[in-house]
Amino acid sequence: MKAFLSMVGANLKMQVRNRTALFWLLAFPALFILLFGFLFGRSSNFTVTVGVVNGNSTPIAAQMTKAMQKSSFFKVQRSGDRKAELQKLEQGDVDAVLVFPPHASPGQPLHVTSYVDRSRLSTAQAVSAAIQQIADRFNRGVNRGPELVSVITRGVQGHHLSSIDYLVPGFVAMSIMQNGVIGLAAAFVALRERGVLRRIRVTPFPLMSFIGARIVSNLLVVLFQVAILLGMARALFDLRVGGDIAQVAVGVGVFSVLGALAFLAIGFFVAGVSRKVESANTLGNLITFPMLFLAGIFFPITQAPEWLQTVARILPLYYLADGLRRAMVYGTSLAHLWTDAAALLATALMGLVLAVRFFRWEPGAG
Repeated sequence: MKAFLSMVGANLKMQVRNRTALFWLLAFPALFILLFGFLFGRSSNFTVTVGVVNGNSTPIAAQMTKAMQKSSFFKVQRSGDRKAELQKLEQGDVDAVLVFPPHASPGQPLHVTSYVDRSRLSTAQAVSAAIQQIADRFNRGVNRGPELVSVITRGVQGHHLSSIDYLVPGFVAMSIMQNGVIGLAAAFVALRERGVLRRIRVTPFPLMSFIGARIVSNLLVVLFQVAILLGMARALFDLRVGGDIAQVAVGVGVFSVLGALAFLAIGFFVAGVSRKVESANTLGNLITFPMLFLAGIFFPITQAPEWLQTVARILPLYYLADGLRRAMVYGTSLAHLWTDAAALLATALMGLVLAVRFFRWEPGAG
């Protein structure tokens, strides 16, 4: 029995010392609980984003806009451009558009037009009912007199995403991230542990050329990987592609390269601060795992708490997934995706600076 207990103790010590095992046994499920708890919690609140046009044109328009702003159901975006707001509705950036007339006709009700995306039936019905409820409050207050507000609902055919349309660009972004961070970091640390970098250092072949060759090869693999994944999704699941095929191909290609550069830079940084392959894998997972659930890969983040949405928008994976999704499904031109592109480029530059700062030729102790 004593020998058995000693063996149990020895196995426990080995598991405790195995950082990778500890991550998958403890940290991984704990992060699942934390992330999904923050995302969903016990709240069932549902919010919609409404673009309001001419929200201050008349006293009633101003009061209705104010009532929506006070409601937890609405997120109000004011604008004076009806065409721009309707374009946002078609692109899925807002859930509805409420257009007030620029002025009120004496003795006539205020004719308000509510535009909803008829391809999202449940959301359209909820928005229409909520807007009509606000209008009814004003009409009930006139004591059987003529109604003050008349709401007309019109349907707009938006580019509604199916599940596969939404998920595939996210999965492509996820594969680019994994390849750049996990794949490169572990491989680079392994080269350092085996003394390959040390030997390259004393040869005429420049180290930067070696690193550059690795980056170029990774970029080629990423482009091939993206083509295979999208081709499979298109052939098997009828993935929707919006706009001109050539424009979509350019957009997807540019974001695949920018995303690969951003996550390769992070991968080099992870390799620089990691002493062993095991620690590189653990640190890489700690960096990439939260992004999978906070960057809108599996579901939109619009229903998450505001502070969590803010956190999501500082993650590079959010901008890669958003850029790929808009370029691929909506056919959005690169000129309108400069924010996503700039975020990925900034990540690549910042990661490069950190990678240079922490680069090591020799394997560390421990």
